[in-house]
Amino acid sequence: MVRLREIPRTAAFAWSSGTSKPLLVTGTRAGAVDVDFSDETKLELWDLDLDNQEQGLELQPIASLSTESRFYDIAWGPPDADHPRGIIAGALENGALDLWDAEKLVSGDAEGAFMSRTQKHTGPIKSLQFNPLKPQILATAGAKGELFIYDVNDIANPFRLGSQGAHDLECIAWNRKVPHILATGGAGGFVTVWDLKTKKASLTLNNNRKPVSAIAWDPNNSTKLLTATPDDMTPVILLWDLRNSNAPERTLQGHEQGVLSLSWCQQDSDLLISCGKDNRTLVWNPQTGTRYGEFPEVTNWTFLTRFNPHNPTLSATASFDGKITIQTLQNTNPSTAQSAAQSNLDGEDFFTKAQTQPQGASFSLPKAPTWLERPIGASFGFGGKVVIFKKNATAPGQPRSSKVQLSHFSVDSDIGSATEKFEESLKTGDIKQICATHLEHAKTEEEKGDWLVMETLVSENPRQQVIQYMGFSKDEDADAADTDDAALDTSPAGSEIAKENGDLKKQNRLSSFFADGADGDDFLSDLAANKGAKTDSPFSLFGDGNTSLENSVTKALMLGNFHKAAEICLKQDRIADAFIIANCGGKELVDKVQATYLSQKKGSPSYLRLLSSVIAENLWDVVYNADLSDWKETMATLCTFAKPTEFPDLCEALGDRILESGSRKDASFCYLVGSKLEKVVTIWITELEEAEQAGMKESETDSTFSVHARSLQNFIEKVTVFRQVTKFQDSEKGLSSGWKLGALYDKYTEYADIVAAHGLLAVAQKYLDLLPLNYPAAEQRDLSLIWGFSHPSLLLGQVQSTCMQHQHHRSNQTPMRRQLNHSSQTRMLHLL
Repeated sequence: MVRLREIPRTAAFAWSSGTSKPLLVTGTRAGAVDVDFSDETKLELWDLDLDNQEQGLELQPIASLSTESRFYDIAWGPPDADHPRGIIAGALENGALDLWDAEKLVSGDAEGAFMSRTQKHTGPIKSLQFNPLKPQILATAGAKGELFIYDVNDIANPFRLGSQGAHDLECIAWNRKVPHILATGGAGGFVTVWDLKTKKASLTLNNNRKPVSAIAWDPNNSTKLLTATPDDMTPVILLWDLRNSNAPERTLQGHEQGVLSLSWCQQDSDLLISCGKDNRTLVWNPQTGTRYGEFPEVTNWTFLTRFNPHNPTLSATASFDGKITIQTLQNTNPSTAQSAAQSNLDGEDFFTKAQTQPQGASFSLPKAPTWLERPIGASFGFGGKVVIFKKNATAPGQPRSSKVQLSHFSVDSDIGSATEKFEESLKTGDIKQICATHLEHAKTEEEKGDWLVMETLVSENPRQQVIQYMGFSKDEDADAADTDDAALDTSPAGSEIAKENGDLKKQNRLSSFFADGADGDDFLSDLAANKGAKTDSPFSLFGDGNTSLENSVTKALMLGNFHKAAEICLKQDRIADAFIIANCGGKELVDKVQATYLSQKKGSPSYLRLLSSVIAENLWDVVYNADLSDWKETMATLCTFAKPTEFPDLCEALGDRILESGSRKDASFCYLVGSKLEKVVTIWITELEEAEQAGMKESETDSTFSVHARSLQNFIEKVTVFRQVTKFQDSEKGLSSGWKLGALYDKYTEYADIVAAHGLLAVAQKYLDLLPLNYPAAEQRDLSLIWGFSHPSLLLGQVQSTCMQHQHHRSNQTPMRRQLNHSSQTRMLHLL
């Protein structure tokens, strides 16, 4: 045990009955004197202040008031509406019953705390107790066998039980299960059980004709009670079962002198504290009669001991050596207690201190108290299994036993079936069908667009299919050009001119057949001479009509200097002549003429800018500078002319521009076409979160987990299909940090957890295999799944360990020995 605090008083005491911090109220004990022979009688309130590490062992009262008489007993009733901290009742030596309001006492209003006084007893009141089931009822017992029952709301009008007797009543106790049953005991050697309904004694126990100093009812069994004998010749505690009152059921022997007080733990009927004239405080199991040990022995009688009603780890014991010791059942370390006691007795004052210092003692409970045991617990295992243990109903005094169940568990069965269906679809390789199914169930336009793009990318010529998906067609463009040409001049005058031209063409054709006019001469003049045909069409290389420029070009051509000739033509803006000459000078000269021509056409039609980029194989100019309102046309250009090595990066750059402008859907399209998984995953994760929020608003029956798991399932399916369609190869699996797909790896890990919990371990392992080798979650998760596959018996070991741990005290206490049922082990191994 550990001594937490000490109160330097010889006094009766009671614990506060509320659930707030523990307080003690004390009243100066009748029949005792202080070391200074003071005649003061006080009611005092004490705060243990357990949270204050600077608080010393010895306490000081937080409230104090004087009383007219000393106390034999004191009780603290539970709180109610009128008294938020309850009522304190004092059994006084002068026969008075005084009541105080605990709230006012705590708040410091000591004078205003007093409520009332009544004096129905003709002698001292030896014991009193509030009814635990009806707290407004209070019973008092005292000298000459006087026994009164009070209603605290009408304290002046109690009723009396029995008649005046020759022997004093020393103790009183209410039954904890039946509110109208009360037991009393006294110097006459009898225990009387009273029935308040009939206001008569219903049963009398013969306590071997020995006086009775204390009574305690079993907290769980209404027919069992304990009685204590203060006689030094037979210092025993008797356990009675009222169903057979002829003799006690069990006798607890351990005290060397008379027993003065009992406290049976309300939370654990296997724990009892007793104290007596041998200066000792013992801890028992009253159901079996086993004595667990004792608290440190003091130097005088211990006349009162009580468990804290709400925190039974704490208990207090009052003795005639002038101290009330507050101790705990925990941390019962023998070496610590003995070393502390030994250090207190070392030195020159050994013989002086030995008579006043408590003697060292220690004990270990063989099992955890009931309030520290878990009545039920669960642990999740691999493969969608859950292990549950829960306490079996056992008779009082019998060791606890638990039932262990192993069963399959699924938070949402639809998740497991959806995962299995998707994996089967992947095995068939029908990606188009998967896309079509998701298109049918898509809830947003963005989701539909993603699946349409992936369905397009499945085709043999994905670039051409993307162009058609965006609404472009070569045939349609040619037809549109023809239509535009025909629409250039639709006026009546234009129609007449066209008709006239048509007539002229017909005439020219006719005249050419006869060759009898100027047309025939012109025809012959257009023919060039060759080896087999000589023509009469003279011309002069350096004629008088030639300009100096023309002569310079002629000289350059004569010498085969095509570059010089083309350069002269370009300077004079004779672009057509320069292109004709360049055809003779090779591809390099043609490229030079093209570049010069296009560079001079700034502000000219946009097709020339596009043609310049295509010819120069520099589509970055189109990606970075083309108007985003024409992004589809830009994407079509990339699909038509981009090199395979540059195509993904060009699509990414276009998508980045579009995303910056605010169009997430169109940016996602570009990333999908360019197979940029790290970019599209970022968008999909945002869509995942939005889908979860929408799902929570729309669904009134699904849990948060179900909505999240289904959204995550859809996300994983989308990523998986995308990887398969684009034949994506993760280049980051060998990295140890700086993963661009880190957000995706987190989702893979989360998804693996979910599907593993639904029993799909192979699927979970499949997605964990996609993680980089050095990813933080990879090694741990992978190892766990491997052990889950190959060592299912580990789960049974975990269950055994968990169940046994729940039987341990939370300190250094030894575990309770308990065997799991062999059939339970067999069943668990079979299920695993």
